Amino acid sequence: MPLVPRIFHVKTLILCISTSLLLTACQKQPETVSTQKNSQIELIQQDLVPLNYGESVEKTTFTGTIRAVNQSSLQSQVTATATAVRADIGNAVQQGQILVQLNNQDNEARLAQAKANLAATKAQASLAQNMMQRKQRLLAQGFISRVEFEQSQVDYQAQLENVKAQQATVDIALKAEQDGTLRSPITGIVTKRQVELGQTVAAGQTLFEIVDPTRLELQARLPSDQRNALRVGQKIEYHLQGNSEQLQATLSRISPLADLNSRQIEFYATPNSALNPLSIGAFVEGSILATTTVSGQLISLDSIQDLGQKPYVWVIRQQKIERVSINVLEQRYSENVAVVEGLATGDQISRVKFSDSDIHKTVTIQKNK
Repeated sequence: MPLVPRIFHVKTLILCISTSLLLTACQKQPETVSTQKNSQIELIQQDLVPLNYGESVEKTTFTGTIRAVNQSSLQSQVTATATAVRADIGNAVQQGQILVQLNNQDNEARLAQAKANLAATKAQASLAQNMMQRKQRLLAQGFISRVEFEQSQVDYQAQLENVKAQQATVDIALKAEQDGTLRSPITGIVTKRQVELGQTVAAGQTLFEIVDPTRLELQARLPSDQRNALRVGQKIEYHLQGNSEQLQATLSRISPLADLNSRQIEFYATPNSALNPLSIGAFVEGSILATTTVSGQLISLDSIQDLGQKPYVWVIRQQKIERVSINVLEQRYSENVAVVEGLATGDQISRVKFSDSDIHKTVTIQKNK
């Protein structure tokens, strides 16, 4: 009978071992699931940047303003009192139109005096001429000497020169009188008025500013180290402050010298379409388009890591995270676009930054709800 207890003990031992193994297996199962979850990374669609192919034109950005090609200011040439002001800001004026009438009694008096002196000098010249002609007849009859006749000729020539001098004085006084009538130098619109009725203005003082709104241009500057981007005839894209509409222009003029203080080169461009006259003085942001294009892969500039040294991007390739080195062909900061090469078709660029420990991990992408 001793075999029965031994068999019973063996069965009991096997049962205990089996139970222990089963419990151990049950306890390790959650750890396996947890490990599987930790090896996956979840992203949303907004974390990814699409990869596009195309051509990119190099752009040089600038800021500037809109100005009138033809603009002028009207200054007083004399010190006088404004007796009439015939234009105001916003009024359209024609070339030669009277804008201000100035009154200067001193100029009027000088003109009257100059005219009187001129008349007296002409009378003296006429008398000298008659005297010369009379002496010429007396010389022919032998009553006077030739020396006396030649003296009369000299007196007459001197009186003629006096007439010329007095005529010049009259012309100067007349111009001073005419300077009291100020006329518009160009056809355009008054943009500034700095004179009022009854005001005494000084010589050289600006009274009006006038612009021609029919011809506008873009005025801007670039640092001298970007001078290679400037070529007459190059295309320009720009928009006015407060207006997102993209407009076109053509570079028309370039200053031959850089400003000594700012080290910037001034340039001008002609808009391809007419602008509202109210655009004069508006702030402009734009880009000068290069004549050559760059072909490659277009991605978001902010998705590139270590841009200044060894650029790379994190991509989702075949549902796994990969770190891919790229070659940056062009950077367009104003548009947040980079032209690169080195990516494969189907790559999805991630905005999210990963670490080297995440390489080859599986990625699941949640769709937008």
